[in-house]
Amino acid sequence: MLTLQELVDLRDRSAASDAQSLFQSREKTENAERVQKYFEASGFSRWAAIYGQGDIPPIWRVIRDGHDRAIDLVVDWVGTADGDRTVLDAGCGTGNLATRLADSGHRVQGFDLSAPMVSFARHITQGRISRGPQPEFFVGDISALDGQGVSYDTVCCLDVLFHYPYEEVKDMLARLAALSRHKVVGSFAIRTTMNAFWMEIGQRFFHKKNRMTKLHLLTYDQVEQIMYRSGFAIKRTERVTKFFYDSYVFEAVRR
Repeated sequence: MLTLQELVDLRDRSAASDAQSLFQSREKTENAERVQKYFEASGFSRWAAIYGQGDIPPIWRVIRDGHDRAIDLVVDWVGTADGDRTVLDAGCGTGNLATRLADSGHRVQGFDLSAPMVSFARHITQGRISRGPQPEFFVGDISALDGQGVSYDTVCCLDVLFHYPYEEVKDMLARLAALSRHKVVGSFAIRTTMNAFWMEIGQRFFHKKNRMTKLHLLTYDQVEQIMYRSGFAIKRTERVTKFFYDSYVFEAVRR
């Protein structure tokens, strides 16, 4: 695991986007700006540690274990390839999912709105791919996706949507679906009485400076309707629950 200073050095050397054709020139939403600032400051070292391999506090371990289980599901659903199938990993973070998919033989591109995350993903994936081509990473914002003339066999968006309210998720999922020829695989934090209760507890009793980003809950019907209007039908789902980590993973196929 890199030291904190090495993480900061990577952040400072983060490269600009090398796939600008995927994105429109548009102003970020207030929420996207807040998420970006978090993941380019304290959130960067926190989540690089959570998604890494080193020792971490037990409460972070819960998130890592849940996220790893969700990645296993996505990799299984997307399947293997021989370099002839393409995948877009939207909100790639430190590149864990992109690395696994590339190692399964897919040609993978991943992007994240956090330049430090992109720089770190480029760093840790070097030399880790034994089967498929090296994944490509670049900086970008889901809410600014355009992609006219660009498409992928599969578009993935894992553990990203819970940072955004429903009104923004509607647009983001539609933009992701427009880039997919065959399937969209993603996850969201599902609205249940218990999840709503814990979210309220967090907002009431944790000081704002100690919070990460605000959690936004969605219902299955909301996501299903967005995908249906985008030309997709949800084929299968699985709920991954590890204490307070509660992610609803879905696979939608083009109708």
